[in-house]
Amino acid sequence: MLGFFGKLFFGFLALVLVLAILGFFLKKRDAKMGYTSPEEDALSQKTVINVADLNDDFNRARYMDQDGK
Repeated sequence: MLGFFGKLFFGFLALVLVLAILGFFLKKRDAKMGYTSPEEDALSQKTVINVADLNDDFNRARYMDQDGK
């Protein structure tokens, strides 16, 4: 009735559903155990300053005398 592509599509949807449920439970477990997500660590003040320095064309010349420190 569904054909090959119909079965393939429903198999794909089932896989996505299983992965979503697994991700939900892993996220709940991590929150309960107190683990932090990489997104929270990625936006630390040091990271924000480093990204701002990457976008500054004159940063390398300004701090050239401080290399190796």
